[in-house]
Amino acid sequence: MIKEFVDAYMNRQEELRSKFKEKHPENYLEIVRSVVGILPELGYDQPDVERIHEIDDGDWQGTLVYIIGGTGYQPNTYWYVRVSYGSCSGCDTLEGIREYDDDPPNEEQVKDYMTLALHIIQGLKQMDDDTEV
Repeated sequence: MIKEFVDAYMNRQEELRSKFKEKHPENYLEIVRSVVGILPELGYDQPDVERIHEIDDGDWQGTLVYIIGGTGYQPNTYWYVRVSYGSCSGCDTLEGIREYDDDPPNEEQVKDYMTLALHIIQGLKQMDDDTEV
């Protein structure tokens, strides 16, 4: 867990809450983009919302891996987060929150989206390119 990222969530959670009140997120990528979008300006090498790459080797269920490149020309720093998903509202967090509903999110749904966003921000890790293999 990266303390500065969690602090940013705590300090800017009303921005996320407002976004989640407007409409349901379409997918996990939208939530990851929202989370990265509230991160503080950390200088040259920080997660870039325009450099989020999704890996999905699952089918009906699996794990999504989001790789987030840093800002600047040819980033040197990357972060990642894993999100497990299922095939229905009974086994997938995002589908379970939405409940196949097209109405604007209610307060309970907004609260659940906020919890999901918090788990994503808590799960963000910086890749360490100095680790020996």
